[in-house]
Amino acid sequence: MTKDNIRHEFDKLVERKTDISNNSVSISQGCDGISHTVFMSKIDNFSDIICEKGLTGKYNFSPFREIDVPKPPYERHQIEEARKAGKIRTLSISTIQDTIFQNLIANIIYIHAEQNFKNNIDQYSYGYRRNKSSKLAVRRILKCVKDGYLYILDGDIEKFFDKIDHTLLLQKMESFFGADNKLIQKFLYKFINVRRIPSGKLSDYKNNKSNVEKRNEGIPQGGVLSGLLANVFLYDFDIYVTNELLPKFNFKYFRYADDFVLLFKEKGHINNVFNLLQAYLKSQKLTLHPIGNKTKILDLSPVKKDSLNFLGFEISPRYLKIKKQNLNKFRNRIIEALKNIEVGGADEYFNSVTRQINAKIIGLEELIEQENGLCPTCGLLIPKRSWIGYFMMIDDVRLLRNVDTMIRKAIYIDYHNKTKCHLRKKDLLGFTLGRLKSVEKMYYAYKKQVRKYEKKGYCKCKRFYDTVFKKIKVKE
Repeated sequence: MTKDNIRHEFDKLVERKTDISNNSVSISQGCDGISHTVFMSKIDNFSDIICEKGLTGKYNFSPFREIDVPKPPYERHQIEEARKAGKIRTLSISTIQDTIFQNLIANIIYIHAEQNFKNNIDQYSYGYRRNKSSKLAVRRILKCVKDGYLYILDGDIEKFFDKIDHTLLLQKMESFFGADNKLIQKFLYKFINVRRIPSGKLSDYKNNKSNVEKRNEGIPQGGVLSGLLANVFLYDFDIYVTNELLPKFNFKYFRYADDFVLLFKEKGHINNVFNLLQAYLKSQKLTLHPIGNKTKILDLSPVKKDSLNFLGFEISPRYLKIKKQNLNKFRNRIIEALKNIEVGGADEYFNSVTRQINAKIIGLEELIEQENGLCPTCGLLIPKRSWIGYFMMIDDVRLLRNVDTMIRKAIYIDYHNKTKCHLRKKDLLGFTLGRLKSVEKMYYAYKKQVRKYEKKGYCKCKRFYDTVFKKIKVKE
């Protein structure tokens, strides 16, 4: 732990939280109310605290303030509807100082953890790991399905992050990282036992610092250590599944965070395997939802024609689609964006429509300085960080045509509601001057770029928003 490392971690945090469409920085404040600008102005003082207390083992985390966010398909503005439906996820927000300290600890333990994962469960675990992703997991699951693994156990662990047993986690951390590594164990112990400020109670805490709650079980969600410790806790589960059950029952296994699937060529063993998994997780003080209640048995064969919904995709031997829930979420975002556009005049309205809808489809793609998808500096393909970029793997293109139709209908309805005038397709094309993006056409354009250039690798250049040219450019 050095001042240079602390400044480096702070710079990385600012970079991650910078909106390159306008260079604004948005870092959530912890319970101390210290913003990133204040932290930057006093970074030497904060660095002294981190170094001194980190090296002596005296570092303590401030209480984490909690915020409730809706789970899909609900959006942030639908928090009350999500709460009524029990679709709430609680995120823990640490102070900037604590966030940096978490990152420093994660950097130290990640190499050891990843070596264990790589040696023993590399092809099975895809969440919270570098060079692994949800799309890689989906791609490999789809290959298994097409290879005849058509009977699936789709497992769901009840409130995993909230229910992790602290005693068991401490035992697993000691076994995983080694009992001799006492300083790291001490900090991890402090992290999982950090006090919490429930959502909506921050003002109570500011009035009285004793207004915090003890965390008796579970780990804070939202920080870099959360995902790493989740993987450590489930490491023994991965070993049990792959070393004891897999050779006996011959299935394929994939886990992303607390979501996992087992794929079989025959359905005869699924119930037996479910019972064994349920019993094992019970021994870990976790609950595997019963079959039919979040945990599902799926038959993807031509007889039943089920499909697997996993990580935003709908997977079947016949197609790879966007999950209906994600389509509805995208549709709601389009409608919400249109609601906020005022009709001052036709040109102004359709310019705003074009800008906002294009941003929902392709993100910041239009602002990025590029040459046919390639970075002008390094010559490599620029990653597609957008809605259609994430779902570029799908092969059911009819769905995308339906999305284009849905977007046009949403615009027609919004325009009619605001002006009482009807709009036709050729009118829309005329008003937007052909600048309104088609989801289907962008899909084909991106696929063409990826097929042509992906093998050379992806651009990793750092970028900023040039306010003069109004373009996102590579930093010098």
